Amino acid sequence: MGSEANTSEVELVVNCSEGTEDSWVLLDNIDVLVGGYGTIALATLGVCANILAISVFSKKSFKSNFNNLLIALAVFDLLFLVICITESVRRTFEDVVANSSSVSGFATQVHHFLFPYFLYPLHNILLTCSIFMTISISIERYLAIFHPLVYRNRKCCCSNIKMGSYSWNLICHILPVLALSIIINIPKFFESGVVYDTISGNSKIGITELRYDRNYVIYYQNWFRFLVLGLVPMLLLIFLNLRVFIAINSRKTSSKEMTYSTILLFIVAIFILCNMPRVALNFHEVLDFEQIEQCGPPVWSLIFSVFSNSLLPAINSTINFFIYFLAGKKFRNSLLNLVFCRDDRQDTVLSKTSFRTADTRLVGNNTDEAAKKVKEIIELEKKCVLTRSSSIA
Repeated sequence: MGSEANTSEVELVVNCSEGTEDSWVLLDNIDVLVGGYGTIALATLGVCANILAISVFSKKSFKSNFNNLLIALAVFDLLFLVICITESVRRTFEDVVANSSSVSGFATQVHHFLFPYFLYPLHNILLTCSIFMTISISIERYLAIFHPLVYRNRKCCCSNIKMGSYSWNLICHILPVLALSIIINIPKFFESGVVYDTISGNSKIGITELRYDRNYVIYYQNWFRFLVLGLVPMLLLIFLNLRVFIAINSRKTSSKEMTYSTILLFIVAIFILCNMPRVALNFHEVLDFEQIEQCGPPVWSLIFSVFSNSLLPAINSTINFFIYFLAGKKFRNSLLNLVFCRDDRQDTVLSKTSFRTADTRLVGNNTDEAAKKVKEIIELEKKCVLTRSSSIA
């Protein structure tokens, strides 16, 4: 029996292949360049881009259900990118052990105390909000195309009181996203803690027993998050947006309707591309859990996680602004007016938007031309009245 146990231990050691020294050096370099400098630079750009997007969509000329939900998505992405910056700084540049004897040490120690109970759970909550908000926007478009009466009446399922656009968005789209995101990530508040030495005054971030618990890792960290934050959202997004895209292309559509469809399609496509590596890595951890538990994650998965868990989520939260800019002419013009401090009324178009298709009918090129046309119509009506009265006389 003793020899069999020794043999099994030898086999375990043999099966646990460690990475070469070059691979660990490569991991350190990628972590600093990509997970550190690259993610911080990209997230900073994304913060500025989302602020601009919120400023444009907040204008009265952009008032619509779809644009209001894009504002909510931009707010979630903005906050997520801010947390990404703090997390990249912590992982790449901060010392593992901090002491308040210096200014930098005190700042690191403050970060240590904020991380387990605020920054880390908030980071996961905002990522979940971004995922569910993308689904919520797709549901909004799906209702607008396939259930226009429900979309037009905007009645809550438990109430007969008719709600306005903002109330509808808040109660039926944004609040459920926030509530689900918080509930799903409640365990994240208990995964880490601060290890503080009262004698030396040193502090560091430690992992709790819950995070090491085998059942917790298997059922919550791997399977539950893989299904709820990975596989199911992607299948939902593919189903909803394929149906919307096919329905829009099977009918006569306006340029405005095609713009809405194109923007949403690009948002979903980029979302899937940026989140697929994270889902694939999570799936690998699910299938190879026994090996990872005994030997630790392989070096290639650590390198892969720098891209899937740091860089690609930052890209996903940044790139939506460029989709709006390239796909939406009205957004592009309004943004340029905002940047160059021009008045939007110079090129405002009077429009009427349909709840079903977001179709827009042009009335005039600007307010002055529209006013002239109204005056011309009034003058023609007056002439018609005078002609009729003279003929009767």
